[in-house]
Amino acid sequence: MRDRDKSLGAYIGAAIGDAMGGPVECNHAMRIRQLVGEIRGFLPYQKPYTLIDIQPGYALHPEAGNVTDDTFIRGDFTRFFLSTRPPRTPGMLAEWLLENVDFSKWYQPIIEALHRIRKGEVTPEECGLTFNQGGGAGWWTPVGILYAGDIEKASSEARNLCRIWKAPLEQDLLSAVQAGIADGIRERASLDSMIDAMFMPCRSLAQNLLERAIDIAHKSKNTWDLIERLYHNALISGDRYKRDQIPPTAADGPMPLFIEPLEYSDNPYSSIYFAEQIPLAIAAFVYAEGEPQAILTACMIGRDADSIATTVGSWVGALQGLSSLPKEWSDTVCEVNMKEIDIHALAEKLYMLDE
Repeated sequence: MRDRDKSLGAYIGAAIGDAMGGPVECNHAMRIRQLVGEIRGFLPYQKPYTLIDIQPGYALHPEAGNVTDDTFIRGDFTRFFLSTRPPRTPGMLAEWLLENVDFSKWYQPIIEALHRIRKGEVTPEECGLTFNQGGGAGWWTPVGILYAGDIEKASSEARNLCRIWKAPLEQDLLSAVQAGIADGIRERASLDSMIDAMFMPCRSLAQNLLERAIDIAHKSKNTWDLIERLYHNALISGDRYKRDQIPPTAADGPMPLFIEPLEYSDNPYSSIYFAEQIPLAIAAFVYAEGEPQAILTACMIGRDADSIATTVGSWVGALQGLSSLPKEWSDTVCEVNMKEIDIHALAEKLYMLDE
């Protein structure tokens, strides 16, 4: 039986990170520093720091602690795992989602892939090879929890199912996230063992991206030094129309083209690519030594803050357990969102699922 405290910690920790990062999503870090200062907990969704209007596909309510689409989609993925049995296939996932999900709370461009599969334009296994990369790192947390302690199974299941949306590089990085969760839930897991687990499914490019981020974390003197180093070494363009700035999709491709950061911006400033998001997440996680502070650090990085922080939250929760997360955080995120999603109940059901 998997560890209940750690399993719930990974699931609810992901929701905490999502809700903390949501209000500052798409912010430049220096804008967060100027308008918010140091993030210490949940923020309401409000101007001037919140740049996205409350809407489906983002957050539904302005109160502090509300989650974004990442948690709603993670809930749908959880229900998929609760409703099906292995062996699960990309086709099974696509069919289940199309038949059972209310897509009004989803990030809409992602649905395009499912409709292409339904129309027979592409197979579920190859859809990700022709689909725009980016987005969705936080949806897959159930995989790491379901296969807790089995790093190989967690990473291979994530890699297999995500082929609907992902090409090889993002398959590697997504597998690394779930391998970290699967290891973290083990009784004797440590920060170092989780990092080792994350590298196991990665080929050369993903390994290079993660190594660079970890090196930055080790050299950083404080949170703002960490952020400055990340901004000047690890940012990837978010403009899908600049073809020369889109990260490679091959697992052994060259390092993505680095973009020179702006020193400050009041406009949306973000990237949806895993080649940026997952390294930023691992840098925050390593810098804060796997402690709950890592979630706050991830939020202060800005960029796609909810996606970065939801990944960090799942790792922190897996390693530390729900009981080690501030009770105010876990109680708030579960209670505030109860009308739309029962996060704690889904976490319990996933923990109890016997494969």
